[in-house]
Amino acid sequence: MFVERARRILAEFDAAQAELSEASAVPKGRLRIGLPMIGEPFLPVLAEFQRRYPEVELDLDFDNRNVDVIEEGYDAVVRSGDVGDSRLTSRRLGSFRMLLVGAPDYFERRGKPAHPRQLAEHACIQFRMPNTGKLQVWQLWRDADEPDAQLTAAVTCNTNEARLCFALEGLGIAYMSDFTVRNALSDGRLVTVLDEYTTDHNTFQLLWPSGRHITPKLRAFIDFISEHVPLKRTRQ
Repeated sequence: MFVERARRILAEFDAAQAELSEASAVPKGRLRIGLPMIGEPFLPVLAEFQRRYPEVELDLDFDNRNVDVIEEGYDAVVRSGDVGDSRLTSRRLGSFRMLLVGAPDYFERRGKPAHPRQLAEHACIQFRMPNTGKLQVWQLWRDADEPDAQLTAAVTCNTNEARLCFALEGLGIAYMSDFTVRNALSDGRLVTVLDEYTTDHNTFQLLWPSGRHITPKLRAFIDFISEHVPLKRTRQ
């Protein structure tokens, strides 16, 4: 009994020493991170992380497909929506809302739609999903017996940067996430329409393999991204 107790105490001491050693370790080495194909809100945060932890090498892969985190060797990935994979641990980064936006001069020329069915009379900036090739569906509130809004395409593109540019240039109405257009809305370059009909909300989550020892570099990344990504915080 005495020997067993001594072994247990020694094991607890070794575990405490290992935890203390890891806590004081400087995060360093390569981190392979998967992200969606958008710049905001992640690029400025990633730049600040690299400045904070210069010994960590960020290997960033921007891709909208659902990668196999474990099989493809990612340390962590950021994805939108709920991801049901028991092999992964997740931390919710925050939520965002989709908005309909356009330039003030566009609405001066064409008027503002008062109902989604009036979108058929407007130039719409369509977005083709890079991973499927399908057009993004504009999730707008409607009555159960009401058909989906009919959209015309002034231009179709497959990057956030392109559709934001075209909206700012006054080419039409775009359906975009609030974090993408935050600055343009705050300085008046874009305005929203049909706010009462844009009800689609989504979340971003950070995912990493479960059951693995979390290295100092990954722990630093998880904590830093969770704290600094400028999204509306939601309860886990």
